[in-house]
Amino acid sequence: MARAPSVATPSAFVTVTAKVSIALGLLATLYAVVQVIAALVLLGQVDTDAVLGFLATQQIPAPALWVLTHLTMIAVGFLAVSLAFLAASVGLLRRRAWGWWGFVLFMVLGAAANFAGIAAIDATFSWVQALPAQPGLAQMQQELAALRLLTLATLWVSALVFAVLHGLVVWQLCRPEVRAEFGLLRTPR
Repeated sequence: MARAPSVATPSAFVTVTAKVSIALGLLATLYAVVQVIAALVLLGQVDTDAVLGFLATQQIPAPALWVLTHLTMIAVGFLAVSLAFLAASVGLLRRRAWGWWGFVLFMVLGAAANFAGIAAIDATFSWVQALPAQPGLAQMQQELAALRLLTLATLWVSALVFAVLHGLVVWQLCRPEVRAEFGLLRTPR
């Protein structure tokens, strides 16, 4: 009589990681729902044509203009990403292969997004500092330059810390005994 294949013992690391991620996914989803509602309610009360007309007269970088004109779409996109992360976290807890793949993808993309955010923040500081000089604002420009330096240093440190953390999580999830919990390792017959 053939023996049934042995089921891998669930690791505490996966269970704890999944439960913490589910909690974070729920919070992010609730926050995203509030953002979508706020965008629909608040932007529904704004004369969009007047705002777009005003923005057309300003020297606003194209990416900033795009963000300002697509706030509702961005909020809905954040909601979709939050729901996808929540689903991947539940899949991870239930030891589904798609949950493993989805979670690993979120870890890698999350680390990369932190570095992309640095570029976006730096571009914003560059745009603000390139605005025409105003009388009496020289001291504020100096303070802004110092703030830029401090902000970028903080962002680089936090992006590196999160990249290491996400890398460690992915490394743990890629261990053979953990992958076996998800049916990702095939044993030779």
